[in-house]
Amino acid sequence: MAEYDWLEKRTPRAVDQLRLWADNPRLDPVENHVSLVDYVSDLIAENAEKESFLKLIDSIATDGYIPADPVVVWKNEANNKYYVAEGNRRALILKLLRNPDKAPKSIRPYIRRKSELIDRKDIEKIKVCIAPSFEACEWYINQRHSSSSIQRRWSRLQQQRWIAELYDKYNGNINLVASKARLRKSELDYTLRILHIRDLALNPIVLKSLTPEEQDSVKSHRIPITIFERWFVNPVIKEKWGIEFDEDVVNITSNEDSFLNAYAAWIKLVVHRDDYDVKVKVNTRSIDINLDGILACLPEVSFGVGDITPDDKKPASDNKQQKSADEADAQDSKEINKRPINKNPDRNNLVVDTCQLKTQNYKLDAIFREFKIIPFRYRNCVAASLRVFLDLAVREYIASENCEEDMRKKYNNMDIQYIVLQKKLEYLKKNKLTAKTSAYKVVDKLLNPSNHYSLDTLNNYIHGSDTHHTEKRFLNGFWDFLVPLFEEIIDIKAP
Repeated sequence: MAEYDWLEKRTPRAVDQLRLWADNPRLDPVENHVSLVDYVSDLIAENAEKESFLKLIDSIATDGYIPADPVVVWKNEANNKYYVAEGNRRALILKLLRNPDKAPKSIRPYIRRKSELIDRKDIEKIKVCIAPSFEACEWYINQRHSSSSIQRRWSRLQQQRWIAELYDKYNGNINLVASKARLRKSELDYTLRILHIRDLALNPIVLKSLTPEEQDSVKSHRIPITIFERWFVNPVIKEKWGIEFDEDVVNITSNEDSFLNAYAAWIKLVVHRDDYDVKVKVNTRSIDINLDGILACLPEVSFGVGDITPDDKKPASDNKQQKSADEADAQDSKEINKRPINKNPDRNNLVVDTCQLKTQNYKLDAIFREFKIIPFRYRNCVAASLRVFLDLAVREYIASENCEEDMRKKYNNMDIQYIVLQKKLEYLKKNKLTAKTSAYKVVDKLLNPSNHYSLDTLNNYIHGSDTHHTEKRFLNGFWDFLVPLFEEIIDIKAP
């Protein structure tokens, strides 16, 4: 049709000159979107969206920009600027790769590393489809994203079946399959494990226990693969049913016949999950909230001689002590939740749940999340980890500010990893932090050994032999003292 002729034409346009669409449904309409940071921060606000965004960055940086799907733009006659109707994420990523310093602090080091993999001249211009108006773009936008689109993606199981076909075609060459399917090896291993578990439903022992109608169901694509994922990655099920994962291989450590007997009973519940008279529901929600109830309706899985389960192998005294400790922690958590937790010196975890951190540094993120759950009966671990967290945060800031080379020059060309934390803090105080700000004052006090909340105290947690300053109130206070500095150097939001 003549009205869509513009979709067949590709015209080169400068990436830096393309304007992003502020009314894009991917964006929060409450937020203002002026700078690149505004757009990126909104797009990566949710973990799932952030993961997808980073995958796209990695793809473009590694394989180059591939114009398989057109970037669709329209010209605003009021200012003669071109705005992106479709392809905003790709356009935004190209802008970031060309100008990494415009990325948010939380992903700036990541963007800089990826930018080094691509020649910026290669993405100076891209070919776009220029629509005569925004209204002309609407059909294409609906076709790509609307629920009424005639395009349909594969179901999850269909996608995983495709991966399995590639796996067989290329003789189990996981690296090649991962490249073809655009998956990381860990993702591919995970998919193959779930498929293997799902195909256990076709085992003759299992099929023998099913009616013809039930057999037809398990042989089709009608059972949601998410139910298998939720059940078999649950640590309780893995332990009680004897399931171990080794890359793409699933090992059954329990008695095989016993396992398949329980599996067959479970499959029946899954097949009949929507029947009105089913005695117990098995779906992704019920697995989380009624796991014990589901297990009570299933045959117990045995482990060979004496039917010893993993729980039976533990000494009774150990089980009792662990249970008592866990119950105490649970009770403490209930009590602490009744009180205000913001800067509460008696809180039971160093970091409260409402405190959020955005970072691409795995160690920094992992320690931060562990601070939210580790109880203070492990106070030496908390204390030592606080020192490590500060070091990692400072290192992250130095990388995001691209001042590694300047710091090396100031310290006799010493490699950054050998420059001690004290020197790094002195550098930040002198060259990066604004005088009299809260972050500046925190660093100033950290560098003063006479303060209780000092770098000397943190260093003593790791290098010293003293055991003082590890009580709950002191460690909570130390974290609260450091928060203004963290808010300045990493992307952290404290309550």
